[in-house]
Amino acid sequence: MSHPETVSTDRTGDRVPRTFWVGLVAVVVFVIVAAGLSNLVLALVQPDSPEAQFALQHFVSLPILVVAAFVFARWSGWWGDIWAPTSPDESRRPRRLWMLAIPVLMLVNPIGTLVDAPWGERSTLFVVSLLAGCILIGVAEELTYRGILRVSLRAHHGEFLTVIVTALLFGLSHSLGSILNGVPASIIAFQVAMTSLDGVFFYAAFIATRTLWVPIAIHALTDFSLYVETGNTDAATGHGHELGPVGVTAQIVLGLLALVYVIGAARGDLRARRERKNGATPA
Repeated sequence: MSHPETVSTDRTGDRVPRTFWVGLVAVVVFVIVAAGLSNLVLALVQPDSPEAQFALQHFVSLPILVVAAFVFARWSGWWGDIWAPTSPDESRRPRRLWMLAIPVLMLVNPIGTLVDAPWGERSTLFVVSLLAGCILIGVAEELTYRGILRVSLRAHHGEFLTVIVTALLFGLSHSLGSILNGVPASIIAFQVAMTSLDGVFFYAAFIATRTLWVPIAIHALTDFSLYVETGNTDAATGHGHELGPVGVTAQIVLGLLALVYVIGAARGDLRARRERKNGATPA
């Protein structure tokens, strides 16, 4: 079990204590509203077009979640740490400039997908709706997982545990539909693993750039590229078109860099614990 980090949870101006349970409640509320309200509206209205289905899925629940997340972030006193790693422990660590390659490589696949997308088969209204919906997805999900959930964990635990837990919850929540529909466990495990890996990428992009807006933008662009390519409005699934040599190379390098980052986070946390144990101030 992780030991408390050097970050104090007694913050002037905080109205809500920074505990994991607060972040977990935020995730549960997000899943219930995003999935439950969307499915309820679809069942009541029963849209007869992909455009209407997408609108009902995203333009009812997501604005509510975005507003709620903004209100909570501001009211709770967590605002600064949600949008950037401004806490003493996070901002003290030296900036790892090599990690800037991670958000850059994350753009290779969605850009390639958009280049090859069948734009002629998509109406302007549909494309605009997809773009607006995906921006809402990016803001709502990143505020919840890499924002509120991250802050709730990071106040008490190291970077390694925080990135792993946020990524796993991100993966599990995106596989809830498969779990409820009785999809085989092996397929669910694969879905959770792949989406959790995406969660690690988004977290690393945040750490590399020190702003939540970068993972928000990459998240929105990635989902938008998948929707435009497939025309499937049920969910943005998969990782885009079949990758060529450049895309495959980018994904391999991205995975290796993410692994190096996770290992580095684990080593940094162990070093910080040793220094606290020895009564030294972590560098």
